[in-house]
Amino acid sequence: MIAQNKRVGGQFSDGRAPGKYVIMLKTITPLDTFTWTTVHNMTPGDREKLNNEFGIDNELINYAIDPYESARMEYDDVKGVTLMIIDVVTPTSTIATTEPVGLMFTNDMQHFLSFTREETSYVTDYLRQIIEELLQRQAHDVTPISLSVNVIVLIAAKFLAAILEINRRRMPIQREMRHVKNTQAQIDILMDLQTDLIYILNSLQTDIDLLRGFKKNHRYSLTENNLERIEDALVELVQALDTGQLSQKVTKSVSDSYSDLSNNRLNWTMKVLTVSSIVLTMPTIITGFFGQNVSLPFAHTPFGWVITIFICLLFMAAVTWLFWWMDFLKK
Repeated sequence: MIAQNKRVGGQFSDGRAPGKYVIMLKTITPLDTFTWTTVHNMTPGDREKLNNEFGIDNELINYAIDPYESARMEYDDVKGVTLMIIDVVTPTSTIATTEPVGLMFTNDMQHFLSFTREETSYVTDYLRQIIEELLQRQAHDVTPISLSVNVIVLIAAKFLAAILEINRRRMPIQREMRHVKNTQAQIDILMDLQTDLIYILNSLQTDIDLLRGFKKNHRYSLTENNLERIEDALVELVQALDTGQLSQKVTKSVSDSYSDLSNNRLNWTMKVLTVSSIVLTMPTIITGFFGQNVSLPFAHTPFGWVITIFICLLFMAAVTWLFWWMDFLKK
């Protein structure tokens, strides 16, 4: 059901402390200027309520809840609704490192809706945190656009934190590269880090394009504070993008170094096997001669077998020294 809740003493009248998200469709009136509806893990009943009470088409709802949707703006001029889809970091997701969140508001700025899933539920916490800060400052001129822009600033900072975490995970692997013989586990970790960076960098670029387009298309309807916050978000996103691109290059370099190290060890192993097979053929060749029905020196003496072994060892040592002298045994 849809419940109408008024703010009371810095909290919401449903009794939940700030920072706790609502696992249902719920309409909250945190400020006097607009209502905020949280849509978390939307059910068919929630969809019907959105259709009937807000007049939102199913197509726009599908865009808002699709976990594979790209960051972009979607407009419904007939219903007077604007949808902003922005990518956020989701380290616990089984789909990808980033997933979209839908932020929807009516053109009359009377209603604001946020669409989240389990992996993106922290965005609702961010929204509550922003509202609480605004309440403490007694700011009553806030609009859904202001709330959207402010939450994007926090989301942008989370991207940079995710990239720094990837760097932190890469550092010990990089230090152990020369000492660990079995590198398969390290290579697997580096592959996961590279995959995470691909998703993060792609999401950062799409978020940057979205904000720049939003700023360009809505310049005359945005307040100076909104424009300033958009610039703050763009600075955070661009900084995260630059850091992520550098991290991607370093991670790729470390991964390539691991591959080169593995190939070098494989080549060394093949060299050792090759030399060993050649050296071990010496006794076969020499004893083969003494096994023939011909008269050979030392063949019929009491210590002939000792002399044969000595000759075998001598030839084996000579072949080994020859390979060493040719630097064939060097790694």
